[in-house]
Amino acid sequence: MAGRLEGKATLVTGGASGIGRATALAFAREGARLVVTDVSPAGEETAAQARALGAAATFERADVSLQADVDRMVARTVSLYGRLDYAFNNAGIEGAVAPLADYPQDVFERVIQVNLSGVWRCLRAEIPRMVHDGGGAIVNTASVAGLVGAAGFSAYVASKHAVVGLTKCAAIDYAQAGIRVNAVCPGVIDTPMVDRLAARAAGVRDALVAMAPMRRLGTPAEIAEVVVWLCSDAASFVTGHALTADGGYVTQ
Repeated sequence: MAGRLEGKATLVTGGASGIGRATALAFAREGARLVVTDVSPAGEETAAQARALGAAATFERADVSLQADVDRMVARTVSLYGRLDYAFNNAGIEGAVAPLADYPQDVFERVIQVNLSGVWRCLRAEIPRMVHDGGGAIVNTASVAGLVGAAGFSAYVASKHAVVGLTKCAAIDYAQAGIRVNAVCPGVIDTPMVDRLAARAAGVRDALVAMAPMRRLGTPAEIAEVVVWLCSDAASFVTGHALTADGGYVTQ
């Protein structure tokens, strides 16, 4: 392990696959001690892969739409490692694809519950512990959809714009407590979420590739490196920032 985050107690939500899994493994490579959470039991495979890299890692099933689950996963991290140094609030869902006036209300509310309120629940559980411990770093997963609009994705776009705003407020509120709070804004990344979108119609994947000037999808590992950097001391003067990693999409 490279050791940039040696011994740091780290919590990763949405860690069963995609960006969450890749980031958990990047944390493990750098020497962090992990609690990986997800609603899917596949999070245990992520924890097993992290242990294979030599890291201390455990899986805790948690639904970020439930405050009791969120409180429990933070308590579990502290019980195992004595503190909470880093948190990657990554759990999220894409919801439906439909024009705004046709968007199902129950799906809209569920997307907000997970993507926005879930991040808020995580922050309100993580921050008091970090204040107690003398500081820490938090990264929230937003999206390029938190910076620009996208037809058919009103719930997802609204939730991710709000995550960016929530990140900025938290960063200001707790800067003097030694807690840095940033957001990562991935572009179109080759994950199960994109696979589900591509399965809806022929040609979707090619269209997504064509959206970025680099003419390819990003990889979960590329986003993981951004998250690790934002948590590390190399980013010690970075807070309240929404860092875009999108192959140039939003520059167009």
